Amino acid sequence: MGCSKETTKQNNVTPTEYLESFGWHIEEKTSERTQDANKPVDLGAMYTGLDLKPYKEVHITTYLLKEKQKTGKKIYADIYQVNEDIIGGYGHLEEWEPGVFSLKEKERLIKEGIINK
Repeated sequence: MGCSKETTKQNNVTPTEYLESFGWHIEEKTSERTQDANKPVDLGAMYTGLDLKPYKEVHITTYLLKEKQKTGKKIYADIYQVNEDIIGGYGHLEEWEPGVFSLKEKERLIKEGIINK
């Protein structure tokens, strides 16, 4: 699902503002981690075209979104930051394989009946 580039560095933008710019809304933060940008391979970033090669280390925060799948299952978003600047992100659907989508694809997911409006 979705392979459009999400690597758009945004300075002075909060994760809430970033997600809302795509029409998504945060319910709560679920996890945070720091990872070497090139090991191990981040499949979600790879599927959505997020280029981590220019960076040594990235901070990844996962958020549970208020939006839900038609089945009632959850939707999450991973936001990637370097030195507090957002460099991109992607969404993933609970219990879908691979379940990864570009944050820009909310309308498509609604039209296809995957998520609620």
